[in-house]
Amino acid sequence: RARGLREDPRGSEEPAGGQEVQILAGSQQAAEKAKDVINEIMMYYHHPVTHEGYVHEEVEVAQWAYSFIIGKAGSELRHIQNNYKVKMNIPREHSVNQKVVIVGEPYGVERAKVYVEKLVWNAEHMPRGRGATDQAEDVWGDEGEIEPWMKDYIYKR
Repeated sequence: RARGLREDPRGSEEPAGGQEVQILAGSQQAAEKAKDVINEIMMYYHHPVTHEGYVHEEVEVAQWAYSFIIGKAGSELRHIQNNYKVKMNIPREHSVNQKVVIVGEPYGVERAKVYVEKLVWNAEHMPRGRGATDQAEDVWGDEGEIEPWMKDYIYKR
């Protein structure tokens, strides 16, 4: 009998709390191994049995920063996944792991993690609102005095 089930008086079983039930068949040892693999895939989106040579990194990202990682129409997420040859998993409310998980080969995962951390840092430290300083720079310096012939060309508000 699996945990999380309650027995119906008519003899059928249904999951408790809206959970789905998966039945694993086979020997006790094989069923335990399969259960461990499934739990690992649910938590980290890979397992050495299914994705040999892959590693994962978890990145703590505040929910407000997800939009910076995803980008407009998913463009930033696609850029990260294609450029670093990784798979990024952004958590949802029902996800087992509530951190951003990056899965792939070790070199790509490390580079993608650094890139994501840089994106989040830039998002946190980006100037916002009216107090934001404009990045424009006056390369010509001061304009100098207004001469009499210039007055016809100057617009006063």
